[in-house]
Order: sequence, then C-alpha cells, then structure tokens
Amino acid sequence: MVSKLIDVIKKKVGKSTVNVKPFQVKNHMWVFVNCLIENPTFDSQTKETMTLQAKSFGSKCELSEKFTKQAINCGIVDAVLAWVRFKQQEDMNKKCSSKKTTKLKGIPKLEDANDAGTRNSQLCTLILTEGDSAKTLAVSGLGVVGRDRYGVFPLRGKLLNVREGSIKQVAENVEVNALIKILGLQYKKKYETEEDFKSLRYGKVMVMADQRWMKEHMLGCMVPPKLC
Repeated sequence: MVSKLIDVIKKKVGKSTVNVKPFQVKNHMWVFVNCLIENPTFDSQTKETMTLQAKSFGSKCELSEKFTKQAINCGIVDAVLAWVRFKQQEDMNKKCSSKKTTKLKGIPKLEDANDAGTRNSQLCTLILTEGDSAKTLAVSGLGVVGRDRYGVFPLRGKLLNVREGSIKQVAENVEVNALIKILGLQYKKKYETEEDFKSLRYGKVMVMADQRWMKEHMLGCMVPPKLC
C-alpha cells in the first residue's frame, strides 16, 4: 500500500525532486486489520503482541483495486506532500538567519567587509570572483579602496540554477548556502523597501569576471540574491 501511494505522489509532483520516504507515508496512516490467523503465537499471556512471522499466517492479504483507489482519494497524498514541503521549507528557514550578524564563521575563502552586518551594511559591496586566482586580484585591490566596505568571495564556476532547483537541492548546495549567509538573506522574504534592504549584510553585489565567463554564467551568479 505504501509503495503504491509513493508512486502516485511521484506522478503528481512530476519532474520535481520531492523525495518521499516510506516512513513519511506511514506517519500519516492508521491501519485497522480484522483477520483470522492460523495458530497464532504471542509474546505473553495477555496476547498484546503477536510474534508469529508473516510467512506462517496461512493466508495472504491482497488489497483490491477499489480499496487502493479509495485510500489514494482519501486525502493522504495531499497531506503527505504538504508535510514534506513544510519540512523542506523549515530546513531552509533554519539556514537563513533572521538576525543580522557582524561576524561570520565557517565560510572558507570569504574576505568579509569590516562594516558588513553593521549599521553601514547598505554601503558595503560583495565582490564575487571567478575562482581563487581572480580573488587574489580583487583582494589586492582592497589595499587601495580599503576593507571596511568591500568583501570578496570566490565562486567555483557555474552556480546551481535556483529557479529550477528544488528546495532540497538548494538546501544542500554548499555555495548557495554560503551566499545566503554572507548576504544575510531570509527565505521567502521579498526585498522591496529600504527597511528590507537594511536587514542585509551587503547593500550591493558585484561580479568580477572576464567577458566569456560573464556571458555564460553571470545569470547563475546573480540568481542566488533573488533566492529568498
């Protein structure tokens, strides 16, 4: 029964990479069984738990097509999908802190601006570079403009297309999550007013790349700021 429900859910979500596991379906089910078992054995005199193995039942339960359709149409498919999507969004919310932080830890290769996350964060610019070599050039330029309002972070080639990716793919992508933390983005929040932008750690994003890479991958670089 569980496997059939999972098949229906997969057909309903289509190309979406929503991953539904058997235990998630079972948690939404109550199953009441009225049957006769030949020579049953129990774990105690109270006969609360039967210990007889299924192969020794003497009969096999075959669910009818009518029963299966009734189970599918009872609302369990939508309930399981809603729960799975809720859990995925909950995981994303945990990754997106609503509190603006001045100091970030655990993000390798980030050269954070001194004013990022402070009251002057709107004046800060995050420079995204193509790999470590371009980062070295950008960091050398900080010696001229200063480190107070400029940060540098190297990108590893083409980013995940978050417009087409699932919540699970976004949540598990290391580079996208690093950008979310660096910029101070919040999941599902729309940045439309000045107050909204004040909650970010950086006011601007600049992509530093050559023409070829810019043409092929700039869109992929600029999608993550629109992610949340």
